[in-house]
Amino acid sequence: MTQTLTPSKPPIEGSHLVLYNVNWEMYEQLLEIFAQRPIPRMTYYQGTLELMTPLPEHERYGWTFGRLIIILCEELGLEILGLKSTTWRSKPKAAGKEADECFYIQNEAVMRGRIKIDLTVDPPPDLALEIDITHSAIDKMAVYAELKVPEVWRFANGQLTIHILTEVGYIESETSLAFGSFPVKELVQFIQLDSQKGENARMKEFRSWVRSRI
Repeated sequence: MTQTLTPSKPPIEGSHLVLYNVNWEMYEQLLEIFAQRPIPRMTYYQGTLELMTPLPEHERYGWTFGRLIIILCEELGLEILGLKSTTWRSKPKAAGKEADECFYIQNEAVMRGRIKIDLTVDPPPDLALEIDITHSAIDKMAVYAELKVPEVWRFANGQLTIHILTEVGYIESETSLAFGSFPVKELVQFIQLDSQKGENARMKEFRSWVRSRI
């Protein structure tokens, strides 16, 4: 018998639920149930399913980082395709993840104009962003490794770290695959909230700063 799950109440900001011994079919059923509703972020790894509803702080940092990355690509003359919090999944690896932001940059031309993406034949996003505000019960980097995402940026405690996928897993790096020698770790100075300055004003400052570095 197929079990049917129906959400009863809207998720609460910052709520966190971990389920164990969840099979792949149930994970896909939950993705389908929540597809047209305010959805908690889901991470699935080898039978463990974590559902989290992001805090405003989390969403604000993610949105700002997304804008910075887009502007950086514009100024460096790079094309970019953003897929925000698309669900990436691999049944053979029993892994599924929604990045806070994700982008095709090196593979933008390959994926240009594509709507449906199949990781069995298509490349994963070139860059994924993780905003670490709350503790996770699942090793997110292990999930990204199973999905073969080549580069992950993690923002935690005001610091940005760059992680590059290798044959032995992710290693921390001072430089980015997507942006080469450009000092992307310095982007954090434009992430910090400023009550005296609006978002667009900070983006203008960032654009000028990028131009001064190229």
